[in-house]
Amino acid sequence: MTETERMRLHYLASRIQVLSDQHWNTFAGPLRAMSDHAWVGGTTAAGYADRLERSDRDLHTQLRKALDLIEDKTRFFPLG
Repeated sequence: MTETERMRLHYLASRIQVLSDQHWNTFAGPLRAMSDHAWVGGTTAAGYADRLERSDRDLHTQLRKALDLIEDKTRFFPLG
């Protein structure tokens, strides 16, 4: 692996971490509102809450997965 590729991986890891930090709580407000019963509407609200929770889990899974992939590569090719 070249020095340029290593630097690129480290940059990518830091960028993914920033995106993770910025978007980790994207669904926190709506999830909190749903748990506080801010929305009513019977099965429609319940379905929306389920999709919201699933989206939150999926977002966290994908962010973790992206970080893990890059960290695995950079672990074997540290800078310096």
